[in-house]
Amino acid sequence: MRVDVTETEFEAVEAARGRILVGRLHPGADLIRGLEHACDAHGVRFAAVIACYGSLSAAGFKFLQVPSGESRPRLMPHRVAERVEFMGGQGLVCESPTGARETHLHGSVSDATGAVLGGHFVIDENPVYNNMDFVLHELLDVRLIREHDPITDTVEMRTEQLAPATAEARSNRVEG
Repeated sequence: MRVDVTETEFEAVEAARGRILVGRLHPGADLIRGLEHACDAHGVRFAAVIACYGSLSAAGFKFLQVPSGESRPRLMPHRVAERVEFMGGQGLVCESPTGARETHLHGSVSDATGAVLGGHFVIDENPVYNNMDFVLHELLDVRLIREHDPITDTVEMRTEQLAPATAEARSNRVEG
């Protein structure tokens, strides 16, 4: 059953628990693409990023700032052009309205001085330096779509309840 924003202050659907993937991204892999490729290799369509930590050669992310002369905050890009520790991240592996991967990952990094920054990590801007350990939890019976939300005027997640898959259908998933 779907509960909509127009009826209450939230929207949510029930997901069934799927498999748990535990792994490591190798040096040079992009943080977000690597997580997506791990999902692809195991036939996982939607997942929660439960844990993610390691090191990056550089970091690219966005965080909310109010640009000069404006009144509303916007996601503004930030780049750290040196090796950083990726202290932790969490997010969701979703899709766009056209079905393409659209992963939403928040995290924090610390630089050589210990200064901590973080935000919404950007695809193709976060190469793994030494390693990136991760745990992904597959989410079944739901569709997670990242699309423009007219209420916030930003890209947000929309949820759809899917019919429960049978145990037989789940066991017949095509793997990597």
